[in-house]
Amino acid sequence: MTWGDLANKPVSRTVRACCAALACALMAATPARADTATTTATAQAIIVAPLSLVANQTMNFGRIAPTPAGGTVVLNPDTNACTTTGTIVRVGTCRPAEFSGMGVRRMRVRITLPTTITLTRVGGGGTMTVNNLALDPTPDLVPIGNGNSRRWEIQPNNGIFDFRVGGTLNVGANQAGGTYDGTFVVTVQYQ
Repeated sequence: MTWGDLANKPVSRTVRACCAALACALMAATPARADTATTTATAQAIIVAPLSLVANQTMNFGRIAPTPAGGTVVLNPDTNACTTTGTIVRVGTCRPAEFSGMGVRRMRVRITLPTTITLTRVGGGGTMTVNNLALDPTPDLVPIGNGNSRRWEIQPNNGIFDFRVGGTLNVGANQAGGTYDGTFVVTVQYQ
């Protein structure tokens, strides 16, 4: 008997039922396709060498909706809070720039900040300035003298200290939309 002969033979109900049961069992035993997703994350460590300065965190004023009147966003480095003036609206993350240095306990440092920072729109077409830069040295640095000389004394026993910098972002009337970036130089003189 050949396969062709078998194909022409009548099939009983029992055989049909067994074939149907086998087909269902095979379908049930097949696992469902699993979906997977992957992404890339970053890991970071900051090494602070003796008598050095490292930028740990960038200054961020959040997302701002400009208005015909313009206004300011004041970033307080002590509280990490932003407040606005004028009719602009601000949402999102607000954080000061953060820096780390390393000397020895009771060593004196002089910290120099710029007077202004210029932020330029990526792709061109606009700028904004940050002025009234403010320093938050607590708890690692204490002022020496009247505090106006920007001289500080390192307090931690290991000599590693952090400080934060904030300021006032000046948003123009109908400021062009987009991302604005800028750099600034902070100097620590170890004495």
